[in-house]
This record gives sequence, structure tokens and C-alpha cells, in this order.
Amino acid sequence: MMNYKSILNKLNGIICNGSDKNWIIIGDNSSGKSELLKNIVEEFRGKVYFIDSVNRYFDIKNTNLYRGEVTYNISATDIVNNRIQDEYHNLKDSFGQNEHIERLYTLYEQKLKNLVKEFMEIDFTIEREELSKGLGDGDPKVKIDGKEVELSSGYQAMVRLFSEITFYCEHLGGDGVIVIDEIDEFLSPKYSAKILGFLIENFTRNKFIISTHSSDLIASSRDCGIIALEKDSFSILDSNDFSTLTEVNTLFVKMFSTKTNYDKDIVEEKLQKLLDLKISDNWFETEENEFESIKFDNLTPVQKVMYKQIQEW
Repeated sequence: MMNYKSILNKLNGIICNGSDKNWIIIGDNSSGKSELLKNIVEEFRGKVYFIDSVNRYFDIKNTNLYRGEVTYNISATDIVNNRIQDEYHNLKDSFGQNEHIERLYTLYEQKLKNLVKEFMEIDFTIEREELSKGLGDGDPKVKIDGKEVELSSGYQAMVRLFSEITFYCEHLGGDGVIVIDEIDEFLSPKYSAKILGFLIENFTRNKFIISTHSSDLIASSRDCGIIALEKDSFSILDSNDFSTLTEVNTLFVKMFSTKTNYDKDIVEEKLQKLLDLKISDNWFETEENEFESIKFDNLTPVQKVMYKQIQEW
């Protein structure tokens, strides 16, 4: 039987062998998915872009809407090197040391709008709030189909992914491998099913390597390799062999602990509900007590990001 490190090294070689195949990596939270992705990023260093699981937030209030020249001094390597550091990897939202994606908004604005329109079938804009004459500039606000809204965590995740990938491809010479950890994080089943195929179709110069827990994504994917990773073994599968949720769920039942995933889903559903209530200004003593009952130290890295968003809203 191969040991854990040998398995990761073997898989690293399979994925990085020069083929143009897109890869989906599945496994439970202790299977080594994140470590495998980190190894792949290091193997492709200089020809890779990495979005880890915590980078799904888009801070509307810090969006730069200045229409003049926007300069930047950052490279894909800077961003990736920062994200694979132990203090950041799957723990802290980051975009290099001294930059953030929202400041660069006007550089990728039109492409982002087009992607959102095609993927979600909505008109997405960020505009300054209209204030009475003499009160200065208002804060940036989001409008969807002409109506001002608060951007939900699911929409933020999509905007962040599209923004980063567009900026990488159009402004950082990005024709390399794009690695995304937990690509379906915060996405509904509908959007989880569509996201990988949509990215492959719209960014044809790139190869995608992603991890996921979404059965909808796997059932909807075509012509991708699947690595089913367990603690002491792995399987190489073909996404074309899984065209229904029943087929994918049969695979998941064999791999995942039902109780562990159930508990994780319950916590994330609770955090998502609390975040939505906080954003919509429906936060009262009941919600505060429920929030305080959640033990921060017991949360996964992604859940900790949600927890902090609730705190800071």
C-alpha cells in the first residue's frame, strides 16, 4: 500500500504530465485535497494562477470607480506566492501583499459584466450612490437589473472568481493553469453545476484543476479527469461516466462520511442564514444568541471566513 506522501507525489505527476486535460479533485476534508493542489501550484510555478477556498469575498465599498488610468505593480507570481504561505493558505483572503482586486475594477469591468450576464442572466453594475447636490460622492452600490441590492455571499463568490480570472488572463499574461480550491464554495446547486463548464468554455487558453464537494458539478462536467482521493488510496475516473446525480451520489457514499458531511452542512447552513440576516438588517437578540453559540475554534477555514464576515458586517 502506498503511503500518503507517495500518493500525493504520484497524483502530482499524473496531473502535471503536460496534457491539456481539466481535472476535478474530490475527497473528504482529511483526504489531502488542499495539499495536493498546493503541490500542483508549486510544480507549475510561473505558469499557474491559484484561488484558494477563502478568496470569495468582494468588498463593494472599496471598489474603485475612477475612470482615469489605473496602474498596478503586481504579478500572478506575487499573488500565488502569497497565497501558498502557511499564514494565508485557506485561512486569509488575499490578493498579493498590498493590492486588492476591487481597486482594479475598471480594468476588467466590461468583461465581468458580460460574464455575469451570460452565466446568471442578470445585468450587474456597480455605481456610486446618488446623493443630494453638495453632499459629495456616494459610496459604491450594486445594482442587479437596475435595482440596488446587497450582494449575497453566492453572488460575491461568482464576482470574485470572474474578476480574478479575467484580470489574470487579460492583464497578467495569463495563459497558464488555473487552480481553484473548493470552486463551488457559497454557490447554489444550479450555479455549481454550471461553473466549471462555463469557465472552460470562456477561458479556452487555460487548463483548470479544481476541487469540489458538489455532486451537481461532477454530473454536469464533460471530458474531465476525476481524482477520487482517500487517505490511503486514490482512483482515476472519467467525468463522462457520471451523467446523473444518482451515479455521483453512489460514488460519494463510498468515499465520504455521511455524518461528517451532514454536520458540516448544518453549520454552513446556519452561518449562511445568519450572514443573510445580518446583510438584510434583520438581526435581533435571537440571531445574536445563535451566533454566539457557534464555537469559532471548531469551524473549518471557510466557515471561519463566513463567521468573520458576520462579525464585521
